[in-house]
Amino acid sequence: MKKRLWLFLAMLIGLIAIGILLVLFMFYYEPAPDRNDVEEMVSASNLEEFGEVEGSYLLTPRNYGFYNDDSIYIVEQYLHEGGDYGNRYVVIKEGIAVTNDDEPAVDQIYAKGEVQDGYLDDFQIRSKHQMIVYTDNEKIEEKWIFKVTYKYDGVYFLSFLLPEETEENRFNLFTEGYQQFLEF
Repeated sequence: MKKRLWLFLAMLIGLIAIGILLVLFMFYYEPAPDRNDVEEMVSASNLEEFGEVEGSYLLTPRNYGFYNDDSIYIVEQYLHEGGDYGNRYVVIKEGIAVTNDDEPAVDQIYAKGEVQDGYLDDFQIRSKHQMIVYTDNEKIEEKWIFKVTYKYDGVYFLSFLLPEETEENRFNLFTEGYQQFLEF
């Protein structure tokens, strides 16, 4: 009888441990697209990955970023699932200086709620970049976006913003992106 009780308790502890490990795996697992698949999709070579990007131009806001010398490529984080996830990507070209001709767009950015309401400290517009959205390797949209840096809750961030108020108006690069693309 004692032997069965110990066997039952050991099996119960084993099942609980496996359950905890599965929950931890599901909580911490973050898929990353394969670099070779991305290079083939965007027709670029020598891409380096830099990690997660939050954005709204793709199917989901969970995106993943790659770059080379002259462009940033943003794809779905779940690219490996295929289907709708694999047919749309964004290319952000290297930036140019903001000029006086960009003043109306700059004013629109400074008029946005998060800037006006003081949520963001040390807000700076750094440069202007051409953004091209592709679906099935066909250009569907081309816009100018602005690279901005700001400090929120003591941490510096880098974003690419559209001046207009739309639902699809930004890409947020996290800590790695802030350092890496500050001068891009």
